[in-house]
Amino acid sequence: MAFETATTESESAPRRRWAPWVAVLLLLALVAIVVLHPGLRGLAGDTIREMLSISPVFLALIVVFKVLQSLFSALAWRNVLLAAWPRADLSYRFVLGVEQGQVAINTVLPARAGTWAMLGIFGLSIRGARPPKLLAVWGVQNLAFLFFALANYTLLAIGLPEQAQQSGGVTDRVSSFASAQPLLTAGIAAMIAILLLAIVFLARRKIDRIRQQVLEGLAILRPPARYFRLLFLPSLASFVFSCASYVVLLAAFDIPVTIWTLALALGSNALAGAVRVTPGGFGTTQAIDVIALSSYAAPEVVTAYSLSEIAITAVASSGIAVVALLSVSGWRGSRALLLNLHRGELAAGMHTLGARRRALQERAFRRRRATRGK
Repeated sequence: MAFETATTESESAPRRRWAPWVAVLLLLALVAIVVLHPGLRGLAGDTIREMLSISPVFLALIVVFKVLQSLFSALAWRNVLLAAWPRADLSYRFVLGVEQGQVAINTVLPARAGTWAMLGIFGLSIRGARPPKLLAVWGVQNLAFLFFALANYTLLAIGLPEQAQQSGGVTDRVSSFASAQPLLTAGIAAMIAILLLAIVFLARRKIDRIRQQVLEGLAILRPPARYFRLLFLPSLASFVFSCASYVVLLAAFDIPVTIWTLALALGSNALAGAVRVTPGGFGTTQAIDVIALSSYAAPEVVTAYSLSEIAITAVASSGIAVVALLSVSGWRGSRALLLNLHRGELAAGMHTLGARRRALQERAFRRRRATRGK
């Protein structure tokens, strides 16, 4: 068994090493395009000059607000986890390190890789954790931020009607098809309904178990006052400090600070995070920010603002994560984390710490059972 494990690890190691090399090659290709294209080369030079012009006072304020945002976000995560698993041994520093490691990974990697890494680490760290319950916890933790995002988009829709575009998207096409082919649409709807009923009937026992786990993951919602005090208020504080960091960053690049520019900055950041397909969202994030803020600043200024926001977030979150995890991991855990960081694998280091924490909890649980048996 040990030989098979070693063989599997040795075979998977080269595959894992492909990911950073692909990221590096993509970035090199983008850099080569910028260097070779005269227009892009000039834009890059202006952008770098704008980034270097940021005031140290503004930079310090942004970092302070980022740290405060992180502290309240981790508090919300710890509260919702303990509501779902009251007996879980989760220190605030551990949750802070894992949650900020997630932010750092999501900043530099596509496909929300950090979120899945974070849920996996919490699953390893909490005895009896199951995916349905973890996903329910993640969903309820995001309820407040979903409300903030909806309020932001509503504000933009009301205050900036000229920014709105006719959708002409999937909804319109489905409506047109349903009007033109009512019988076919009714038949498709009936087939989907029958398929869903069959799935529910055949898997009702498993669905009942999943339903029970989901309800346990939503424990913090009962009573509502508990949710408001333990989750909504910390999330609101985190959102306020996030807004404050954007206000300072906009001011640092002389982009007019108004409720509309702040709403556009928040909205474009959320959209860029959802469609990030390149390392660090390089290119797509800047394009979305330039489109959103084109009426308020030159493209090179907005590009510099966008790149600075990514860099500051990645550095601040990585620093918080490393300090918090080192403070709770002990010598062996710290050594494993530092070795993975040296190889540029923050997610692997976090996963190692989560597995080690679970092993220690299992050992303590067995000792308590043996003591009670005597």
